[in-house]
Amino acid sequence: MTDPYDDFEVVYTYTIKDMLEDGMLFDLHSPNVGSIPIYAPVFSGIRYITSALLDSGYIDGDKLNLPNLADLLVQVSKGIKKGMAQGEDRLFESMVEFPDGHREKVWAVVNEEGTLTLMLPSDY
Repeated sequence: MTDPYDDFEVVYTYTIKDMLEDGMLFDLHSPNVGSIPIYAPVFSGIRYITSALLDSGYIDGDKLNLPNLADLLVQVSKGIKKGMAQGEDRLFESMVEFPDGHREKVWAVVNEEGTLTLMLPSDY
């Protein structure tokens, strides 16, 4: 079977590399992150986080709030595990308690590299 999009011309691409250069994404595996104090199992495929999500209480100026970030990773990892048990394989949704106490959905989405990007639904 042929791909129905084979005859289409790619007009524009916006890659992870572009998003990192533009500041739209942050690489959690960057040496700049340092050691995140993880207190529970975290899904190892989480690689990136959008700047909008990061700005929701996980960074102050140019300094990461590592305990809050660790808490986010643990909460999202539980949602990924639950989604995988339900047969999800591309988008995992978690209801997360943010540092200010409000609860909101966070998505973990499989990206072009096959790793996961954490984002707010509005970032998609």
